Amino acid sequence: MISSPLRKNAEVPDSLRRRVRILALLSALILIGLFFRLWNLQVIHGEKFRSLSENNRIAYRIVRSPRGVIYDSDGRILADNRPSFDVFLIKEDVKNLTKTIRTLSQATNRPTESLRKKVWRASPFRPFLIKADVDRRTVAFLEEHRPELPGVFIQVTPLRRYPNGDHAGHLLGTLGEVTPGDLVKLKKLKYRQGDLIGKRGVEFSMENLLRGESGFKQVEVDAYGRELRVVRPFVEKHGFNLQLTLNYELQAKAENLFKEYEGAIVAIDPNDGAILAMVSKPSLDPNKFAGGIQREDWRALRENPLKPLQNRAIRSQYPPGSIFKIAMAFATLSEGVKSPEDKIFCNGGFRFAGRVFQDWKRGGHGYMDLVQSLAQSCDVYYYTVGNLLEIERIAKVARLFGLGSPTGFAPREKGGLIPSDAWKRKRYKESWYKGETISVSIGQGFNLMTPLQAANLIATTANGGTLWKPYIVRRAFGRDGKIAFEHKPTAVRRIPIKPEIFNKVQQGLWEVVNGPRGTAKKAAIPGVGVAGKTGTAQTVRLSVTGRKKKPESLPRKFRDHGWFVAYAPFKNPKIAIAILAEHAGRSGSFFAPIARELIAFYLKVRKSQKVLASNDLPSLRAAFRAEPPRETGP
Repeated sequence: MISSPLRKNAEVPDSLRRRVRILALLSALILIGLFFRLWNLQVIHGEKFRSLSENNRIAYRIVRSPRGVIYDSDGRILADNRPSFDVFLIKEDVKNLTKTIRTLSQATNRPTESLRKKVWRASPFRPFLIKADVDRRTVAFLEEHRPELPGVFIQVTPLRRYPNGDHAGHLLGTLGEVTPGDLVKLKKLKYRQGDLIGKRGVEFSMENLLRGESGFKQVEVDAYGRELRVVRPFVEKHGFNLQLTLNYELQAKAENLFKEYEGAIVAIDPNDGAILAMVSKPSLDPNKFAGGIQREDWRALRENPLKPLQNRAIRSQYPPGSIFKIAMAFATLSEGVKSPEDKIFCNGGFRFAGRVFQDWKRGGHGYMDLVQSLAQSCDVYYYTVGNLLEIERIAKVARLFGLGSPTGFAPREKGGLIPSDAWKRKRYKESWYKGETISVSIGQGFNLMTPLQAANLIATTANGGTLWKPYIVRRAFGRDGKIAFEHKPTAVRRIPIKPEIFNKVQQGLWEVVNGPRGTAKKAAIPGVGVAGKTGTAQTVRLSVTGRKKKPESLPRKFRDHGWFVAYAPFKNPKIAIAILAEHAGRSGSFFAPIARELIAFYLKVRKSQKVLASNDLPSLRAAFRAEPPRETGP
């Protein structure tokens, strides 16, 4: 049989057959290896890798609970919260940190080097706040470039809002980001990087009640870090709401009346020390600080020579001028150096140790008793009694009214200064000179007082001798309305001075406004008994400025301060006010109309109210002799 050539060619050589068998064996071994590897991953270690897979798509997001809302005495919102778009970064998730920082710097307008240093110090796994409250354009840019920015995400958080702008800005205070020092000092309170904390005012003093607690929630995210669903939520813990004693309408009125001046206005309830209004000019808008103040804004505030960051009501100290004569009147009568009826002749000057101390009125006032010395603000009267009292007795009585030390209203309040021999020895290493007492007697010399202290002085005089600790927070309550804290007015002391002495001093203050020779007639309100005292405080010696020059022609730092303090109604006081116009170059009487407007507004006096007839004045003066003085207090 003849063999076919096709069949012969189809036979496989032994060498090729061996190669096929080896290849098949290797393939089988690979498949068996893959099988065992998959079996090991999915069965033996399946739970482990399933957990790792879950964790790879789980991210942590910080949750900041809203701060408590602040209301005025009538329930008007003074501070609340609004949504803010905040940019965060998780360093561990970033692929190219240098490039990411450069992009974020450009998008958020933050210096690259400063941002780089802060990011490098941040925890790799925790969200780091790049910038709070970015605008919608920045949000759109970051969302558009999200694939190029792994580890970067945007979160909506509550941000502080002050709907009334700079009104009561110093009183409400400001917020700022916690510093590394804060985080160490407040470790037990669980503050976190990026949290905001009160830096000034009520926001600072009531931080422990206002702050909302922050924490983390677990969320499922996609490959670009976008949140898909919440795996483990964090329950928000809101801060407590506050109701203040502040009357916003009165505050706004005072802000508007005083807008052209630098200085302060303080209105207080003389019956319990509640602050009704507190103005400090130049004003401060706390909204600028809520989301982190811009560097240029901060520099402008810091370098402004008028110091708008300072709350002048509690931290600026001024010579009290003639309003100190209120304390001097109490010292004169309580120490017995003169009786109310004793008269001192004022010829326009007081000679002491070869020097003549001039009265503000050339030619003098003639014979002055205590009531008229207050009404006409006679300097010679107080030069004379001050020389008889000497500095230690003056200081003793002044300190009874809280002068020379903080009132206790705020943590960073200044205390003013009531000088004494011991103070001068400690401060200047020399003894007190009797001639220095003469200047102190009319509120000049070393004397210093804050506007809040001045308000407390007139309030204590108005209520008949109870020195109250001023306060601003009436109560704190939760979202459910449950009261967490309620302030109880605190009486510092009952002034140990006889009621009849208070009666006489009050009579003198009433004459200041209502008497025929009073220095503050412009403060009078028809139908309301207003009592008050003017004061003009020199900032430098007259020889330096030249008395004949007009105030506006002098450099600002040489111009006099203007003071006016008042209370009303006379027989049942409900409001006491202190006004300090810094370097205004005006006498205190110039600001009496501002006090009149504020008192009339607060007491809701109608413009059509009847004017007291002139023949009613003697009957009111008789009331001082016929009626005992008021007594209030605990």
